[in-house]
Amino acid sequence: MPDILTGARVKAADFPAAVWAQDTTDINGVSSGAFTPGSPEVGVTFTAPTSGRVLVFVGGGARAAGGPRVFLAANVFEGVDDTGPEVLASSVGFTGCGFSSASTDYYFQGRAFHLDGLSPGATHYARVTYATSGAGSGDISCREIGVVPIP
Repeated sequence: MPDILTGARVKAADFPAAVWAQDTTDINGVSSGAFTPGSPEVGVTFTAPTSGRVLVFVGGGARAAGGPRVFLAANVFEGVDDTGPEVLASSVGFTGCGFSSASTDYYFQGRAFHLDGLSPGATHYARVTYATSGAGSGDISCREIGVVPIP
């Protein structure tokens, strides 16, 4: 996707709105190794800028209390919900964050990353998902996600 160069005419499509969502519903006893969006689902719809690049942040608060690690990660689709083609699968490695199994108190953290190759001008849906690393369970107190277009 093209960069905006010096002297180039800037268009509104180069700078669509940034979006953010958060929920503080407690989710106790999280024990699945498969990423799930939870209830209520925490997600945002956004329009990809002409560059096809955005900055995504995902995070929240969790505790494991001696159980497995708890993970939060972003999941992105093209379209207005999760029925469109998946653009980014949930993964802790590069696009998520993990909470230590040693923590008995909630602590909060996040992760920001660049996502590129999006269809310029297309609507996308990004949501928070969570999973655990193994046997036992953890708790989540807050989940959040945000998307900022990069010209």
